Amino acid sequence: MKKIVSAILVITLAFSALALSACGIINKVENAVVYPEAYSITYEITTAEGMIHTMTKTVDPSGNVYFKTTDKEQLFLNSNGTYTLYEKNTDGVLAEVDGAKFTREAVENEVALFDEYAKRTTNKFIPTARRTGETTVAGRSSEVYKIGVNLWAASFFHLYTVDRETGICLEVSVQNKALGKESKVNEETFVCIEFITESIEDLASRISK
Repeated sequence: MKKIVSAILVITLAFSALALSACGIINKVENAVVYPEAYSITYEITTAEGMIHTMTKTVDPSGNVYFKTTDKEQLFLNSNGTYTLYEKNTDGVLAEVDGAKFTREAVENEVALFDEYAKRTTNKFIPTARRTGETTVAGRSSEVYKIGVNLWAASFFHLYTVDRETGICLEVSVQNKALGKESKVNEETFVCIEFITESIEDLASRISK
């Protein structure tokens, strides 16, 4: 039964998108992301398999960049536009990686995974998305956008929460019901659990002297 309901949802979404496109009335969540000058943002990510992990990116007022995921931890220290890479060594401390020098563009390429979450609603075309209200996530005033279908036997919606000031995507969640009951969706979701723009620490202080 679940497979049948899922198939109906997929077909309905496809035809709805095509029909609206032909009419020229497909809408898109339009929000250009503008990162603050200094910030620390952490996402809590739940994988399709139900595993939970976090990802953090911090930029201090000097332009130093810290990035941490489950499989790596990096610190890029800025010196007149040239960035030196530090990574955790066998002693568990951040140590300089010999010969690892980066431009700011190269640093952003190294931490591009963060943008895949922060810019989710600018990189993705969202047919029929509509603003459904306001909320607060990680202390940030935000707007909620919704897309999906509501059928007699099932409903399926994606909800995108966007920071009002910066355009950063703060949360993506899923609402899925079949025959009036909540159903699990094998799909990644995420939510911002920390968003700080003031009193950002000097990241250079994390290097052991």
